Amino acid sequence: MTDVSTDGAQTRTVNGRPGSAVDAARALFARHHITTVQFGMTDLDGQMRGKFVPADFFLDSTAPRGSSIPNIVFGWDIEDTLMDCFTLSGWHTGYSDVVLMPDLTTLRPVPWEPGHAFVLCDVVHTDGSAVPVAPRTVLARQVARAAALGYQLTAGYELEFYLYRETPETAAAKGYRDLTPAAPGIATFSLNRHSALEHVIGAIREGMRACGIPILASNTEYGAGQIEINIEHADVLTTADRVAIYKNGVRRIAEQHGYLASFMAKVSTDAAGSSAHFHQSMQSLAQPARNAMWSGDGPSALMRHAVAGQLATMGDFTALYCPTVNSYKRRVPGSWSPVAAVWGTDNRTAALRAIANDEAACRMENRLPGADANPYLALAACLAGVLHGVENQLEPPAPVLGNAYDGDAPLLPRSLAEAVDALASSTTARTAFGDAFVDHYLASRIWERDRHREAVSDWETARYLTRI
Repeated sequence: MTDVSTDGAQTRTVNGRPGSAVDAARALFARHHITTVQFGMTDLDGQMRGKFVPADFFLDSTAPRGSSIPNIVFGWDIEDTLMDCFTLSGWHTGYSDVVLMPDLTTLRPVPWEPGHAFVLCDVVHTDGSAVPVAPRTVLARQVARAAALGYQLTAGYELEFYLYRETPETAAAKGYRDLTPAAPGIATFSLNRHSALEHVIGAIREGMRACGIPILASNTEYGAGQIEINIEHADVLTTADRVAIYKNGVRRIAEQHGYLASFMAKVSTDAAGSSAHFHQSMQSLAQPARNAMWSGDGPSALMRHAVAGQLATMGDFTALYCPTVNSYKRRVPGSWSPVAAVWGTDNRTAALRAIANDEAACRMENRLPGADANPYLALAACLAGVLHGVENQLEPPAPVLGNAYDGDAPLLPRSLAEAVDALASSTTARTAFGDAFVDHYLASRIWERDRHREAVSDWETARYLTRI
C-alpha cells in the first residue's frame, strides 16, 4: 500500500510498516552485490521506459518516494515521435511530471547484467492518483474486477521471436532487409538446430530462470531463426510482469551473443508470423487450489461463460491483441493465426482452443495476439472478455469442427484501421477500461494507422514506379 507525503510524492509502506520492503531490498542488494538499479514501466507499445540509478540512491530515495518522469512517456510513438493528440500528454500540459513508483515485489537481480537489479513501477500523478492509461494499471483494474466477483485468472505465455546474426547497426545499414537469420531454412522442433543455437537460447532460458521467470520449454519454430520459449503460468499480473522483463532481457542477451532479436509479428512476406498464445485458467479465491474451469467430470459453466465472453469481445478488443499495422500481416488463412472469432476443442485453427481433458490441464488458449502485443494490454483484454462472459452469463456458440479457415463465421478486423473502428464503437470496451484509457489508446492507434497511410512502401515503388 502507499500513502502520500506533504509534497505529493509517495512513500512506500508494507503491512503498515514504512521501510520494511526497502530493508528487504537492502539485504538483497548485499547478497547479490548490487551497485545499479534499473527501474521502469512499459509504454503503450510495450517498450520499457525508465532510468538507471546507483543502488544506494534507489534505497534512500527512489524506493520510498518514487522518481518523477515527464508525461511525454505516454505521448511518444514507437519511434519517439511526438503524438500531440492526447489529453494526458501534450504541449497544453507543459509536459509535467508523473511518478514512477517501484513495486518492490517485482525487484530481482539481473543475471545477464552483473551488479544490476531491476524493478517494475506503477505510474501515478504527483498527487498519488493512478495514471489511468498506464498499461500495468489497466491490467490491475481488471484483476480487481475479477477479485470482486471472487475469481482470479492465471495465464501462461507462449512467445515466438526471430534471431538474426546482426546488430542494430548492421540491420539499420541494410535497411532492415535481407537480414541473416540465426540459422538457415525451416527446422521446426529440430533438436539439432536448437543445439546449434543453444549458446544463446540456453543463455536466455537460464538467465530468465535465474531472475525468477520460470521457463517451461524452448524450441525452434516454423521460420528461419525463429524460436519459441514458453513461460510458466501465474496470475495474469505476475505473468505480464514476467513477459515485460523477458522481452527486454531477450533483446539484451541476444545482443551480448552477437544476435538481434525481434518480436515483430511478421518480419517478412515469406516468413512465418510470430505469435503470443495465452493459456488461461481460473480459480475461485475461496478455493485457489481448484481449477474453476472444471466441474465434476468436465468443463464448468464458468468455462463456458469465459469462452463466450472472450469470443464476444474479440472483435472489439482486437486493437489490444494486434496493436500495429504489421500485426495483421500475420493473420491470414492457413497461417496458424485466427481470422474469425470461433472456438474449438484442441483446434489450432480456431481463435480459442479449449483443452479439457482433466481438471489439472483444463484451460483455454487465446491464439489471436501477436508477439508484438503489449502483455499488460493483451492480458487485460483477455480478462475483460472473461468478465463480460461471466457477468452476463453468456453461452458460447457451437465449436468449430475441422478447419476453421473454411468456415463462414464473421471475420475479425483485418487491419488496424478496422480494429480502430471496432474499438471506437465499443461500449463494452468503455465499460471495461474506462473512457480515459480508450480515448488515449484510440488516439495512439489512429496515429499509427495514419502514419502507415502516408508512407510509400518498397512494395508500391517496385510495383508502380515504372509501370504507371
